[in-house]
Amino acid sequence: MSYWKAGTIIQKGKYVIEKVLGAGGAGITYRAKNTKNNGTVAIKTLNATIQAQPNFKKHQERFIQEAFRLAKCSHPHVIRVDDVCQEGELWCMMMEYIDGGNLETVAKKQGKLAEKEAIKYISDIASALNYIHERGILHRDVKPANIMIRKETNEAVLIDFGLAREFVTDQTQIHTNSRTEGFAPLEQYLRSARRGAYTDVYALSATLYYVLTLQIPFPAQFRNQGMALISPQQHNPDISYRTCEAIIKGMELEAEARPQSVGEWLTLLSDEITLNAIEFESETETEPDLPLLPLPPLPKKRSKTKEKPSQTATIAPPTASSNYDPFAPERFIGNSLPPQQQKVVATFFAEISQNNLKNIEEVKTVISSPNTVIEPDHISLPSAVGMDYRALEELLKAEKWAEADHKTNELMLKVVKKGSSGWIDRNTMAQFPCEDFSTIDQLWVKYSQGKFGFSVQKRIYQSLGGKRNYDKKIWDNIGDKLGWRSQGIWLFKDSLIYDLSAPLGHLPSLANSGILERGIYTLMARAMDCNI
Repeated sequence: MSYWKAGTIIQKGKYVIEKVLGAGGAGITYRAKNTKNNGTVAIKTLNATIQAQPNFKKHQERFIQEAFRLAKCSHPHVIRVDDVCQEGELWCMMMEYIDGGNLETVAKKQGKLAEKEAIKYISDIASALNYIHERGILHRDVKPANIMIRKETNEAVLIDFGLAREFVTDQTQIHTNSRTEGFAPLEQYLRSARRGAYTDVYALSATLYYVLTLQIPFPAQFRNQGMALISPQQHNPDISYRTCEAIIKGMELEAEARPQSVGEWLTLLSDEITLNAIEFESETETEPDLPLLPLPPLPKKRSKTKEKPSQTATIAPPTASSNYDPFAPERFIGNSLPPQQQKVVATFFAEISQNNLKNIEEVKTVISSPNTVIEPDHISLPSAVGMDYRALEELLKAEKWAEADHKTNELMLKVVKKGSSGWIDRNTMAQFPCEDFSTIDQLWVKYSQGKFGFSVQKRIYQSLGGKRNYDKKIWDNIGDKLGWRSQGIWLFKDSLIYDLSAPLGHLPSLANSGILERGIYTLMARAMDCNI
């Protein structure tokens, strides 16, 4: 199992892989050509890193659950899944192809969005969120990179339901604490917490913050430690007072202080925006809200003996019938399912056909087992100059903070081709590859649980009013805040605190190491350029 290269043929010749569209911590999405109708599709599956993990089967379960969550949705601003199938040992989602890029890319290309345009996209996604919330589903990963733009209609579409979970408003539930820093509310850092539409309201507000400023908001756990949220107007003075206030209100730390629904939050943005502007025509619209579909069997290793068709776990390919339903019960009920799962599937579809919800909670319990846990996202280690960051990762993973701090300095000198006793001037730092800068930062942030990293230092620096130019007061304040000064005296590296009791942003100490011209100002200027 590995990545599919361009030209790879799958599903017995039906699809030809053309290119990789994007990859995340668990999934990878390809663009492919449908040879039957010459159309273009997007195909999502698990990436090579996840395929190599010992808990691969659990990831497969979660992937299939994501597919069926999406299959239940019929909304113009939610990505459409057309089929779920198996290729070798991998399950795949065949989805509509959206060719306009994601909202993060669009915003960066324009140098931030105009307020009117941004609110238009946000209202599209608010409509999608209201739709899934009414069906008891939280997205839990709303961010600019998970919003695609349809080129022809300029509509925003919500994608990537990999972290989505069922919820009951204000009920304390156990959810995985996977999240995206800067866009996740405080309750998402806890496995057991109250959930509600207000969880996605926070992320939607943070998304609007980003596309209007190109700045990632202060992560919620930092704010919970006393770091103030920088007003979006400080980054972009052109933002209206009303929009600024709506963003700040939607990003309140305490869930009860936020608007409790996306509809309520939208009224803060504009009196003219409503969630009822679009009428939905769907055969499932009048059906009762139902739980997730039971999982098809996980792929088994193929034996050398040819199996009978009735014993295979592969989902049957589409038929020529115009009534073909890729999610029809008969595609998932067969001799390949274990007896217990056969019973669950049969019960589930019997309840649908009879419109009887008496035992629906029992089915939901079986399907939504808390045993499926999302592991922390794997960090890829890209480098524009071929630098190997695995040694740094191992030191950080082992919480050898002092050694990792030294290794960071060593690696950064190597990246710019300086000796171990060299230093980095402003012009050299201005050319430091953003890819490498981001890799080092992500490693520190991940293994310190968000405590250390260049991006952490940048947000603290900006919260104190720090700019690109030298300011004696800011220099002293940031030194005090990061714990690099004590009673007005700057500390040497061997006097720093190399454990998690250190102040927020204490490490890495590159800006206090003496190897960087003008210290924090040169470092922060590059952090702003690279938008980490």
